[in-house]
Amino acid sequence: MGTKVTLMTFNMRMNARNDGEYQLYPYRIGYVIDFIRKSGVDVIGMQEVQPETRRLLVDSLSADYLIAGYGRNDDFGGEASCVAFKKDKFALLSYDTFWISDTPLVPASRPEGIHIPRICTEVTLLPTGIGETKPFRVYNTHLFNAVEDDMSTFGVKVIIERMIADSAVMKYPIALMGDFNCTPESNAIATIRKCKELKLRDLTADVGYTFNGYERDEKHRAKIDYIFTNARAVPGSAAKVTDRREKDGMFLSDHYPVKAAIVL
Repeated sequence: MGTKVTLMTFNMRMNARNDGEYQLYPYRIGYVIDFIRKSGVDVIGMQEVQPETRRLLVDSLSADYLIAGYGRNDDFGGEASCVAFKKDKFALLSYDTFWISDTPLVPASRPEGIHIPRICTEVTLLPTGIGETKPFRVYNTHLFNAVEDDMSTFGVKVIIERMIADSAVMKYPIALMGDFNCTPESNAIATIRKCKELKLRDLTADVGYTFNGYERDEKHRAKIDYIFTNARAVPGSAAKVTDRREKDGMFLSDHYPVKAAIVL
């Protein structure tokens, strides 16, 4: 039968003063933590996780989730792309954060002319339930901005190269997710689809736009959040989460979380 695993990618939106009432803290953070706790999702790829956010998540969710991943700066601080997973369902076999550059193992490295480094966090998880189980790998990233399409394509190629190298050592099912900062028509997404070695498909192809900008301007809506996999998908499981807090209409983020399920 296999093991069913629910995945979610969630750009939490860093704390930004110009967001006004939608700032992460002190306004949204309680709602976000409550949402994650109640979601029941097995594995969550998080983006725009600032150090204070990571601390709050660990303090609040440690009973249920282990959170892997560290910051993109040369001191391993700064914004992170963390992977949270259910502690009672998986054993962590390994994890790593690497940089989107020609030297992925060099902290804070980035392409020439790019001021902010970007990263990808990889975790290898082993389901711990009764019965036959096998590991799988999750890669979670936050790529360069859409206006830098060449850079987003470069970022995808760095991640694909890493995934192919990992699979050459031990061939496990793969999930690649995150905020790719580019639309389905971009060169970056086409590069993923055309990779014959990995055979990844977008489980979230039909969920519609994922960046909502707090629904302030529909011109800026776009699908830029994805879950790719070469594992068996659960039909009908893909969805974007459009929940808003009942008492005041608070958004979870300026992105809608996107989720889907696979079978290992």
